Amino acid sequence: MAATNSTDTIMEKLKRAGRSLVESGTKGMLKTDVVFLEREIKQRKQTFGVEVYESMGALEIDNDMSIEEKEHQIRLAFDRARKDIAVIQAKIECKKEELLVLEAQQQADTGNTGFLGDFPGNIPPACGNVVMSGHPSDIH
Repeated sequence: MAATNSTDTIMEKLKRAGRSLVESGTKGMLKTDVVFLEREIKQRKQTFGVEVYESMGALEIDNDMSIEEKEHQIRLAFDRARKDIAVIQAKIECKKEELLVLEAQQQADTGNTGFLGDFPGNIPPACGNVVMSGHPSDIH
């Protein structure tokens, strides 16, 4: 029976180690997603700059439009960009929240021990003898 209990304990620790590896992979993926989303925001802002520059150049030539209509065109481009960026920012916040939840779960699962708990420190030597790390001539 004792062998079964220690086997169960080792199996649970191995399962915990596997779960920790999966969670670490998930954390890495979430962090990568955040980086890509932040890059997407930067690209959207750059696209907005190009759009506004081209619009202003075209609107400067078009004398049939009033100043209010020209401002309205630029404002529409800004509102579209702001909406797109807000959607991306919301995705980033969701990813960061998932990351915080995952880290809190990992902290609760492991406590102060590593992902293997106290393994292998709790396993005594098979023969029951104490293993010395010094040289045999040092023992007197």
